[in-house]
Amino acid sequence: MDSYLAVDIGGSKYIVALVSAAGEVLAQTRDRWRALTAECVLEQVLEASRALLKSTGATPAAAGVTIPGLADPERGLWVEASFSGIRDFPICAALSQALSMPVYCENDGQAYALAEMRFGACRDARDFLFMNISNGIGGAIVSGGRLVNGSRGSAGEFGHCVAVEGGRACKCGLHGCLEMHAAGPGIARNYAEMGGAPDEHGGPADASLIAERARSGDQIARDTFALEGELLGRVAATAVNLLNPRKLVIGGGVSLAFDLFGPSLTRAIGSHIYRAANPDLEILPTPLGYLAGLYGAASIAALGHERKGNTLL
Repeated sequence: MDSYLAVDIGGSKYIVALVSAAGEVLAQTRDRWRALTAECVLEQVLEASRALLKSTGATPAAAGVTIPGLADPERGLWVEASFSGIRDFPICAALSQALSMPVYCENDGQAYALAEMRFGACRDARDFLFMNISNGIGGAIVSGGRLVNGSRGSAGEFGHCVAVEGGRACKCGLHGCLEMHAAGPGIARNYAEMGGAPDEHGGPADASLIAERARSGDQIARDTFALEGELLGRVAATAVNLLNPRKLVIGGGVSLAFDLFGPSLTRAIGSHIYRAANPDLEILPTPLGYLAGLYGAASIAALGHERKGNTLL
């Protein structure tokens, strides 16, 4: 049975794994970036990949890479991530040459949607939206069983829809982007601005700590996640009205706090959608959990290997 090298690139960390064609994670390693530059990304991913392949003795059929930001799968480029200085990085060619295997890439949100179709909540859904909420916010649109890429491969950029008029400046050039107010750093900033306590070192509490505090009864933390659901819902409702999906799947690290923001998300969407057109919309967190990125990367590799080309869908 084929196996695939899965490389999930995040904004602060990365995971490299060996995943079977059936979706079993056979081995994995993860670490934080020493620096978020093209040179450092390549160096660390190669170090981790070579160590993993040596320890397992595996010969993967292909590798898949999730890109946080804009990707060009046809040319194998990491085009841009607004939170970093990486631009037009030919990551697939660099990894393929070094590892002697075909390497395919895709935007992380779109990769996660592929994973939902292959391994997750949407194996029976032909029309769905995927929102990826982590250090940034991305996403994907699947219509009629096909991934919608858009004219330049950038469809599904939910994070750069304006959620707060006149809000925080975003590196993309806009103000009030959903990413600036509802991604992990935005959650931390919201909590601090609402009067939340710092962490044990006196710095700002991060989203995971805020979630812990919310579950322990911290009212400001609970209010922070209620706002999170409201902000996400404002953007998601518009997308639902435009695209009429069967499901909305929430992924990324922040999805692990779905129990905290899911109720306000559902209320916000319910109060802003055309209900007669969307009577059975299902809103749920990804069942793939923290490993959704790995499954996304494995799905990229599997589809590339199966089709022997760069166009995944």
